[in-house]
Amino acid sequence: MDAQKSIEDKFSKIHPCFPVNTRIAIVGAGPSGISAAYALSNLGYNNVIVIEKHHSVGGMCESVDIEGKIYDLGGQVLAANSAPTIFHLAKETGSELVELGSHKLALIDSQTGNYQDNKVADDYVSVISLTLELQDKAKDSGRIGVHAVSDIASDMTPSFLDSRGFKSVPKSVAYGYTASGYGFVQDMPYAYIHEFTRTSMAGKIRRFKDGYTSLWKKVSESLPITVMCQTEVLSVRRDTSGVKIDVKNSSGDFKSMEFDKVILSGAFPYRNGKIYRSPSSISADPENEVLELSELEKELFSKVQTIDYYTTVLKIKGLEHMPVGFYYFEEFMDDPETIGNPVAMQRFYSNSNIFLFWSYGNLANVEGSTVLQLAIDAVKRIGGEVEMIVLQRRFKYFPHVNSQGKDYYTESTTCLSCQKLTLEFRGS
Repeated sequence: MDAQKSIEDKFSKIHPCFPVNTRIAIVGAGPSGISAAYALSNLGYNNVIVIEKHHSVGGMCESVDIEGKIYDLGGQVLAANSAPTIFHLAKETGSELVELGSHKLALIDSQTGNYQDNKVADDYVSVISLTLELQDKAKDSGRIGVHAVSDIASDMTPSFLDSRGFKSVPKSVAYGYTASGYGFVQDMPYAYIHEFTRTSMAGKIRRFKDGYTSLWKKVSESLPITVMCQTEVLSVRRDTSGVKIDVKNSSGDFKSMEFDKVILSGAFPYRNGKIYRSPSSISADPENEVLELSELEKELFSKVQTIDYYTTVLKIKGLEHMPVGFYYFEEFMDDPETIGNPVAMQRFYSNSNIFLFWSYGNLANVEGSTVLQLAIDAVKRIGGEVEMIVLQRRFKYFPHVNSQGKDYYTESTTCLSCQKLTLEFRGS
């Protein structure tokens, strides 16, 4: 679809492929699942059920209340050009956004706690000419998003930039990308870095006043759909007659449900995927596979690498002097071999001593307990003392797909079968 057209124009040109009373299950109530439900509802489908194992919709856009203040644990900020569809949904649901004009972006020394401002504007200016050049070439491709530049910017980022006279990726670009959970820039083809830069280098940064989850709650509540939270999918069985899904609710009750079609949204357990920066012998949750894949699906899912991305929330004393903002741990950003150490730290409110730490794991020797301890160690080194471990979230995120059998990622459209479709729809 044309990215320049309004949401209403896009839907006006699309018509349902199946009868509108088709029984459709959506597994996962994160942004992609709720967005799928939104799209189906706009197309007239009236028999849609969303199944979510957690207590609330939102997925990686999870917001929590800690000591009376709202914190975003995953997706949280929007740049002017980064998510036009999200801005549309915010307007449609009356979700209030606030600007982050005074939010500091700084580099912090993980040994001393000394920090200095990251010169974001200067960094982005240095890549504007390259970004505009790739944008012009993308216009002729007839594609949108990363796919528009996948042919012309598929080289790994260091070599791509070196061939164009750049010594390295500008820090604010590289660190913003990595802190967002997309992986280390050294591992990525430049197409992904370009898309991140293109969508975030202009305009004011905003956040949802009531937390990002509030948007997805409002969207889900506005739709003629059923949302079943705290419901775990145990198995998905497909045959020529339809789809049978076995679930278990929070009370431990089991139920078998029948549908005509199913949409799997988000990081669903499957045997053939891989974990980013994990030993090749480690696959994604092989013991929890609930869906038997066809040979085509096995091939497609083998190209997916999920990213283990952690948010660790700590209550700390001794860091009251630090302004509200986002602090990048430079040495851990620059060296992927330090995986597990926090790549960034965030202070949301000046009158709160709650801090968030953002880290990568690998499901092998770097899991939640290791990530937690490394964050606590970092706090001690920079002069703080952990008073309480508030919570930790592990997100299984897959923003990149390898569609060409190479050792880097290029975007592909994952169209699995008439009964199964995997969707990705995320605000950064």
